[in-house]
Parts: sequence; structure tokens; C-alpha cells
Amino acid sequence: MRNPFKRPMANDETLGATDKWAWHFAAALLSDKGCVRSLNEDSGRILHMPEVAGAAGKGLLGVVADGMGGHQAGDTASQLTVEVICRAYCDEKGQPAERLQNALVAANRAVYDLASGDARLAGMGTTCTALALFDGLAYMAHVGDSRLYLIRGGEIYQMTEDHSHVMEMVRQGLITAEQAREHADRNVLYRALGRRAEVEISCWAEGQPLRDGDRYLLCSDGLSGVLADKTIAQMASQGDPATACASLIELTLQAGAPDNVTVGIISVSEREEENADLPSTQEFNTVTSKSNGIEAHLR
Repeated sequence: MRNPFKRPMANDETLGATDKWAWHFAAALLSDKGCVRSLNEDSGRILHMPEVAGAAGKGLLGVVADGMGGHQAGDTASQLTVEVICRAYCDEKGQPAERLQNALVAANRAVYDLASGDARLAGMGTTCTALALFDGLAYMAHVGDSRLYLIRGGEIYQMTEDHSHVMEMVRQGLITAEQAREHADRNVLYRALGRRAEVEISCWAEGQPLRDGDRYLLCSDGLSGVLADKTIAQMASQGDPATACASLIELTLQAGAPDNVTVGIISVSEREEENADLPSTQEFNTVTSKSNGIEAHLR
């Protein structure tokens, strides 16, 4: 997997924000039940947390979860996961990487405990991919086959590895990535939140530097399993994040959308502090609307 962060740094570059630069994020998230499923078991949220009481220095947090378990179980697992992660990350103290990992640990335990106490929810679980942006750095924590992509300089980079049996076969050289897309067992996971009392979480131990013009994309496999990476990169780069999310959802629906599909896009830009026209706190309040098929979280 290509790593866009492994490159020489110029003498005047830094890994984090400095007094000179202020980071600005524009973000949107859309979700649709697709063309086949009767229920949307995906959940997602993007929170921008400026320096206000109770959320000082937390930056931006994006989460996408794809529930599993059938009936209401998958829906319950993904919604609970998003709620717990957002609350735990905001309440935690310490470094962003540690807070993010601990938030997924808390979500795993919450889903597992709820399923253990209710026979109707037995066996439920969810994938989860979470991204935190803070002080010029990006942090990721991940379980399952939802994905985080980085679109930088016209290139797209898959920043997570699917925890699926088919992708393990790809890593071992038994099948190709192209064959994996059509494999009958492509949705069989060996790791998910809530299935066991403890779960191994993939995460970045250190923050990765942001660059002006970066776009981060979080999605469920309802998007990545239908659209090619090249197409995702092209559509995600066009227009503002809300327009790009809507275009990706529409293209997935046109392709048949056999699964629920969720996509969130965060656009990153940097501006000199003395000239920065930073939005007010009120502009970052979350506005949520939900219909039978579509859920939107807009900043």
C-alpha cells in the first residue's frame, strides 16, 4: 500500500500546525440505504469541535460505521458505536491517537455488552473507521472493511486495510485485488466491533501531517465495493464536499447499490493566521436531517 506521508521534508516544513498557520476544514456526510436493502444499517457523523467549553483543542472528528447482524441489530450497533466514539473522544484527555483508540475500545465494549444482554441483538457487530484532525496532524483508528482514503495531488491512497478473509488472501498473494472485488466471500470479516469483549484496533501511533488541498474520504463498503478507486478520486475532488458526496451517492445508486452506502468528505486548507477569516463557533454546530434513505451531517 502506497504511503503518501513518506517523503523528504523541506527545512521549513513542520509536522504540526505553527503560530503562522491556521487550518480550515469543510466537511459533509451522506448516507443512503441503496437499491436493495430495506433498512440502512450504516451510521456516520462529522463533528467540528472548536475551542469551546467541553471540547477545547479536539479539532475535527469523522466516523463511519457499517452495522451487521440483521433486523435492527446492525442499525443498533452502528448507531451506538458512533455515539460512544463521539462522546468518548470529546471526554478523553491526552493525545489524539490515544483518545481515538480508547474511544473505539469503549464502543466495542458498549456494543458487546448490549448484545450480550438482549437475545434479539445477539451477534451484532459493526465496522468502524474514525479520523481525527488536530493541530495540523491526522489520526486514524479502524476495525473492519469501511475505509479511509486520502486524495492528495490528484492521487488517491487507501489509508486502511480491510480486515476481511478475502483481503488476507490478497496480502498472501493467493488472489489479486481485482479478483477480491468479485469474490463470493468478500464481505466476510475476521475483525469487527462488538463481536467479542476485546478487539484489536488498527491505528496510527503518530499523527500524519496535513497538506493544503488534502481531501479525506470515509466510506462504508457500499461505496468502495461498487466504485473503482480512480472513480472515487475523480468524483470526490469535484466541487465542495457536500456536492462531491451527493455525486458519489448518485453514481453508486446508478450502478445498482446492492448495499447501504455512506460517504463523508473532509477538505483541508491552510491559511496564514494574520489573514485568516475563520468561521465563528456557531457555524460548526451540527445540523442533522434524516429521511427513509438519507442521513446528512453538514457543517
